[in-house]
Amino acid sequence: MRIRSILRAILPFVTLTILTTAAAAQQGDPTRDELDDYLGRLVTEMRSDVSDLDRYEPLLVLHVLHDERGYRVQASDLLERRLADALAAQQVRVIDPASRQRILEDLEACYTDEAPFCRASDVVGQFQMAGGVLEGSVLPVRRGTELRLKLVVAGGSSGYSPGEIVGTWRVVVPPPSLDPVADLLPAAGVIVYGRPSGDSIALDQLGELRVDVRTEDGTQAWVQIDSRVVVPAPVTTAIGAGEHLLTITAAGYRPFSDYVEIAPRAMTRRDIVLERGTGTVRVTANAREAIVYLDDRRVGTTPWRGNGIVTGPHSVRVEKNGFLKFESDFVLEHDEDERLDVDLVELPGAIVVTCAHDDVTVFMDDAAMGPVGKCSTGRTLTLEDVPPGRHTLWGARGPDRTQRMSVTVRGGEAVPLGLGLLLSLPPEAQDANSRRSEREYEPFGGYRLQRGLFLDLAFLAGQADWQMTLDGASRSPKTAGYGARVAASFFAEPWELSLGGDYVFVQDFDEFTNGRFLEVSIGLTAYLLPNSSLRPFVGARGLYNYLSFDDPLRADDPKLTAGSFGLGAHAGLNWRLNPRAALEFGASYSWAGPRDIRSQGTVGRMEDFQYIAGFAAAWIYLH
Repeated sequence: MRIRSILRAILPFVTLTILTTAAAAQQGDPTRDELDDYLGRLVTEMRSDVSDLDRYEPLLVLHVLHDERGYRVQASDLLERRLADALAAQQVRVIDPASRQRILEDLEACYTDEAPFCRASDVVGQFQMAGGVLEGSVLPVRRGTELRLKLVVAGGSSGYSPGEIVGTWRVVVPPPSLDPVADLLPAAGVIVYGRPSGDSIALDQLGELRVDVRTEDGTQAWVQIDSRVVVPAPVTTAIGAGEHLLTITAAGYRPFSDYVEIAPRAMTRRDIVLERGTGTVRVTANAREAIVYLDDRRVGTTPWRGNGIVTGPHSVRVEKNGFLKFESDFVLEHDEDERLDVDLVELPGAIVVTCAHDDVTVFMDDAAMGPVGKCSTGRTLTLEDVPPGRHTLWGARGPDRTQRMSVTVRGGEAVPLGLGLLLSLPPEAQDANSRRSEREYEPFGGYRLQRGLFLDLAFLAGQADWQMTLDGASRSPKTAGYGARVAASFFAEPWELSLGGDYVFVQDFDEFTNGRFLEVSIGLTAYLLPNSSLRPFVGARGLYNYLSFDDPLRADDPKLTAGSFGLGAHAGLNWRLNPRAALEFGASYSWAGPRDIRSQGTVGRMEDFQYIAGFAAAWIYLH
């Protein structure tokens, strides 16, 4: 379509060239007269070789002619009109103008869309016309421009087969009768296989190759000749005589590859029928023993592997009770290993609650979400659309509670559960978890944090206070510091075990600059008031404190460092946002024992190190 648009764009220019050339011919342009003489000689030579030329009803096709070197005629009237006159002078009959115009339009589309793999003989054959097709072409050579005529049998006649080349004739026209630069345009995309090197083609070594390909379902096949260019089938192209490698491929079919022998001055035909290929299909799923259907036929259960599957479009369906059905379509290519990893979605289930007492309020999982319903003797409570997995349920009626019961729900299943109140037990003997769950539902109640690993991220700011002796002088600096804390905490109510570190920047103190310290600690924390959203906590920890700062007065090595083990304590409030997140606000105290101050050796002594800070932290559940 793109080439056709370009052709339409240059048609006005071509028309102008034709009119200009025709006007020059009427004035007796000597170069055009010379062209007439050369064309006359060309037709005379052809006339002498083919005595019954009249029988072929030659069709003159020059509107979008191409040649073997990739050129198209720009001023087409130069050859079309004058060659027609030369044929008429030799009493060669040309078909009627109406048929000629109809075929020319089809030829224009043919050459524009598929050049050079579409030949005039193919188009004429569509109209079931007897006789032959006269194809003209031009070729720049060292001595000027070579004009050629090729007679191709179109509908068959005595002694010839359709598509057979009867003969090719040529004559060299020296400049200025036909200038290859002024009268010819390069044609993009025009390719001829097996072209000999040099300025001209050895015509006695030139043949044509016709390749037709059939596939079972009409899939488009692609033809490759000598591993050079891939074009859609069917293909008809000029090609040098000799052996050529022919490769044909189509999606879902076994590739075909073979050598073909091209005879000179003749057309070689190959009709290829491609065979279906095979491949492998693998189906895995997140649920074992799921049933696999291939093209609506049951083939096995997951994980499943099928070998020797015929190529082409296929459908896969995976089913299992309690899961949504999975369906997918794919196209299997030859020798392809198609892998389908299926993530089956489990359906929700149900819980049928039976109560041994009347008017029992039922709670499930997160008590803060409120009750999920009520049940009584003789009237069950059915909980629909329960997510698959493990759930905890309990009941309450006034001060009386039931035991907490755990059930596992599977997709599409209804799980029965019975609840009974503990009427005979005093409140202090009732199940602690039941009483806690009820309180959690009450206003101002609190969440229980999930047991597991949490990430602790905090910002802290405070004041450092230490005593040191440096260069024989004693100092007691006090300076502010701020920094960040990162810790991993394992929480199992009411205890927490944490491992992390604080990195603190301290402001300039005395004449020292660029102070900072890293404190790595392991701590144990106890949380109080488990039934409240705000839970106080206290804890202790062991630590290693590494301090570094600069002394500008030391030109050789101003960096001073000191490190020592110590102890610490912390306290504050924990605000439970939900079972997987919380905020903490509190204060911490760190003390580190005496240590040496070093800079290329011992240069002083730190007797005491203290740091007290307030912090705000966020807890995020990891696992």
